[in-house]
Order: sequence, then C-alpha cells, then structure tokens
Amino acid sequence: MPGDDLSSIQGLEDKHLRALARQHIADLRGLVEADREVIYRAMANLRPRPARDQIARWQDDARSMLGETVAEAPEWQAAVSFVVVFSQRQVGDGWERRVEAERTEVEPERNAQVWPGWECEPVCSWMLAQLGQLGQLGQAGDAGLASGDGTADAATQPAGEAEDGSAAAEPSSVTPVTPVTPVTPVVQRPALHIDSATIIDLAGRVDVLTTGAVAAGLRTELVAPVRVTLTVSGASPQTRLQAVTRVLRRDGPGWNAHDPVEVPSSGQAEFDLSQVPAGEHEMSLIAWAPDAAAKPVSVKLPKVTIRPG
Repeated sequence: MPGDDLSSIQGLEDKHLRALARQHIADLRGLVEADREVIYRAMANLRPRPARDQIARWQDDARSMLGETVAEAPEWQAAVSFVVVFSQRQVGDGWERRVEAERTEVEPERNAQVWPGWECEPVCSWMLAQLGQLGQLGQAGDAGLASGDGTADAATQPAGEAEDGSAAAEPSSVTPVTPVTPVTPVVQRPALHIDSATIIDLAGRVDVLTTGAVAAGLRTELVAPVRVTLTVSGASPQTRLQAVTRVLRRDGPGWNAHDPVEVPSSGQAEFDLSQVPAGEHEMSLIAWAPDAAAKPVSVKLPKVTIRPG
C-alpha cells in the first residue's frame, strides 16, 4: 500500500493540511470518508478557497492510493429553505408571542405565515406541506442562506399556494398533510430591490443591471478572475441584510458561489466569484434580511461564459 501521508496528494498544501487536521483528518482513509461539505466549510478562511470539485479530486486521489473504486456518495443538496422568526411583545404584565415562517428565495413575493404562541408543531406541519409540493414544482428553495442552501426559479409561483400567499387545496397526487391552525398574513413588510449590479473581470466592467432592469446587449464572455458588485435598497437603515450570488443548475438545486456577505449600510456589496469554474453559467443575485424584516429579492442575470485568465 502506498504511503498514508496526505502531503503525497497533488495540490494539498500545508495550509490545507492544517485545516484538515483541525477536523481530525490526518490520513488517506480519513480524507476518503470525510464529508465534502465539512472540508469545504473548514477551509472558508483560506485564500484562494478550494472549490468543491478540487476537494473531490483530492478524495478521488486518496481513494486511488488506497486501491478503492467504490463510488462516492452523492452530495447533499438543499431542497427547500425557510426563515422562521420567534417574536414577542409585552402586553400588560405578560408576553404575547408568535411564530412567523416564510419560504426564502421564492418569487413572486408572497406573504409570510404567522401562528400565535411558540408551539412548533403547526409551523413544522406547514413546512412539511411545502416539501410535499416540491415534487410538482421541479424546483427547490435555498436557505440556509447562511449555510449555503438551494433557490427556486425567480419566475415560478409554487403549486398549492394562491397568489395572495394563502394556502390553496393540495393536488390529489400529494400526500395529505395534517391540517394546521389557520394562518393570517403578517403586517406588510418593505420589499428589497437590487438597483444595480456590475460584473468586473480581467477585460473590464460590465453593467448588467441598471435602475433595477437588466441591460441589453451585454458582453457575456468573461475572463477570470470575476467579481460582482451590487446595490440593495428598500430596507430601513437598521435592518441587517445579507446577499449571495447563486449559480443555477438545470438538473437540480443550485449552489452558492461564495459564502453570504453582510451588506453594509451603504447598500453596496462585492462578491468574489473565483470559486465558479470556467464554462457557461446562469446566476442569480439574492438579498434578504435574516430576521425577515424585509421581503427578499432575487434577480436572474443573463447567461455568461467564464474563460480562464
């Protein structure tokens, strides 16, 4: 059997080995059996951060060195994501409490749902009902936006829900879900807007979004390295906002091109797309308030092709 030293794997540098060691991955067997997402998160502070496909190559190399040909387990993919807020206010000598829940990254905008009290059962039942609709939608939401969960097509209204956000009758092909307490709309929240967006590559700048509309006649051939800047508006100055660039896929949920970033008070944020591989891609810009104080926004960008620099 070849040596069990991880440093024998091409591309694994000392900084990578230290990050792996912090996850107690110190030999070929440990690398093969490790969860790829765990490794990816463990290297979040490295620059450049290894892409998921690079981590997969390391694991393939380790598997080859061990003489194994067992097919690797498929990656975890986000199906649906939600924002859930437990809130309370003082009424006399006591507290009035409620739970709000909303599917993230779904367009067109729909009202969140609210239940009195902090009981989790009706909220979970409603979320499971949303999962029951997923097979008919052929799409998925992302949320755990903070963790890099999936997104739905920005132009599709999910089945089983009316345009005003109220629950509609389930199609007969969906397994019935235990009825839940009727919900009422939340007080209207401000809606976020992405006013402008610019792609910056080795060849210069491309203004892809101006005054909220996608520009016509864009240069779609980009040369790495690529960055994106955007301007978000619509929330009060005290509202905490996050944003991400999501790479879409035709065959399943998309993936975040980088970790979510905090949008400063200026509303302007910048993303590094160095983790996006060369090739043709469709991407969306997404901004949201983690506490659901504002309605999220998702804008689909024109298809672009990234060439190596």
